[in-house]
Amino acid sequence: MRLLFVVQGEGRGHLTQAISLWQQLQSTHHRVVACLVGKVNSDEFSSYLEGEIDCPVHYFASPNLIYNASGKGLSLNKTIKENLLKTPQFVKSLNKMQDWVSDYKPDLVINFYDFLCGLHQLTFRRSAPPMVCIGHQYLLLHPEFEFPDGQWFDRALININSFITSIRAKKLLALSFSPIENKKKIVSIPPLIRKEVLTGNTGMHNFYLAYLTNTGLLTELKTWHENHQNIEIHCFVKIEQEDEVKQIHKNLFVHKLNSSKFLRLMANAKGLITTAGFESVCEAIYFNKPVMMVPVPNHYEQACNAYDAAKFGAGIAQQNFNLDNFIEYIDSHESPTQTFKEWVETGKTRILAEIDQFDLELSM
Repeated sequence: MRLLFVVQGEGRGHLTQAISLWQQLQSTHHRVVACLVGKVNSDEFSSYLEGEIDCPVHYFASPNLIYNASGKGLSLNKTIKENLLKTPQFVKSLNKMQDWVSDYKPDLVINFYDFLCGLHQLTFRRSAPPMVCIGHQYLLLHPEFEFPDGQWFDRALININSFITSIRAKKLLALSFSPIENKKKIVSIPPLIRKEVLTGNTGMHNFYLAYLTNTGLLTELKTWHENHQNIEIHCFVKIEQEDEVKQIHKNLFVHKLNSSKFLRLMANAKGLITTAGFESVCEAIYFNKPVMMVPVPNHYEQACNAYDAAKFGAGIAQQNFNLDNFIEYIDSHESPTQTFKEWVETGKTRILAEIDQFDLELSM
């Protein structure tokens, strides 16, 4: 069956999911004919994707999140305003997407949570191929998912966004830390984890690894570390610096984004400090590393990720980058790694069964 990937290009999460699924499909008769990335230009993450999957990769403008001036928190007003101003660009993207669909003639579209892919299904509903959606966000539509207290408005917004990405979708493959009973179109599947993690060796060295989504959050970590310079921390963040690694002060190192290097350090760290992105947390659990999750302010999806992961036993969630509680917590951490690995091992069988079902329907 001919598959077309459409991937939300913001951050690393959906891109790594696409890489993982592409790897799993290599031993099957299914073929990914192209990958469309919702991002204007290639960056470190999308360049990594281009090197990992052997098919044409195309870019298109798609809505993205906008942070406030300090860079520390998500700005809902700016996100809505700036994306509305880009509506003409997004209309062009929809037309480009239709051109690619016409050129590649996929039997099935697999949407990794791209907003415009859902709108394409609506705009070109007569000619759009069947679509399946993959993402942790679809778990938030499940009636059994437990949310953090309050923030009903933010909950409504993220679920509306998830609904738009999945317009006319045949299935919603919801990535989850553990199995949840399927409900209507929502099918619980294990996280999509790359083979580099599944086959990697782990160790335990005397340093912590941090992954931050923007440089504004790095300031908070620097402030805490100034009085704890005996603690070694290696931090990855999207930053403009000439050197691959820059030493901020004793034992605090800032690295340019590099996926392979990041995984290598995670496999040997004492623990991970992160802004609660789903994929990084899953990789840390698989590596048996406790996690400290600090959701980006006003980023409700990350707040849900942190709440869900802490409940699962991955680590602790808090509102700032003070590592005191985390350092104390590590000694008592009871890892859910074995249970998690058993769930992950069923992933290929489960997701291929869903794809094969569409292949069977097409051949009938």
